[in-house]
Amino acid sequence: MTSPIKSNTLPLKTDCIGKCHRLKGYCTGCGRTSEEIFDWIILSDSEKKAILETVRHDN
Repeated sequence: MTSPIKSNTLPLKTDCIGKCHRLKGYCTGCGRTSEEIFDWIILSDSEKKAILETVRHDN
């Protein structure tokens, strides 16, 4: 019996901290737009990385 191939990389997880509130078009918790939050599950890892590198925080 062969074992499944293990990946050294984990899928990118959301940076949601569970304190969602929209202000000026962005979530005050994670800094993403509503569209970015909604589309998160269908985005590629490279798209997610780009979003995570450009999130905005007004705090």
